[in-house]
Amino acid sequence: MSITQVLVIETPLSRAEVMKNNRTAEVMFKKQKKAKVLNRYKLVEAGDRWLLITEFTNKANMNNFVKATASIKSENIDETGSQSWFYFGTDKANG
Repeated sequence: MSITQVLVIETPLSRAEVMKNNRTAEVMFKKQKKAKVLNRYKLVEAGDRWLLITEFTNKANMNNFVKATASIKSENIDETGSQSWFYFGTDKANG
């Protein structure tokens, strides 16, 4: 059973600025994936909001990821006048 976390970001930044920030954070995502903390991730644009969908093997890995990315999150979200919130839960296999 894996854990999925969705970070919803509501930002006044343009699409280009969000993508620039994403390219900067991409290094950190790859590092976390290589360390086997993060299984996969995806950034999705949904109107005026962005969804960062991340998947982890267990809750301990999710907590490690949150701690490792807290400073980047505060730089990219809090300083731009954006809002963000998390949803997370377990994925259960069907069938």
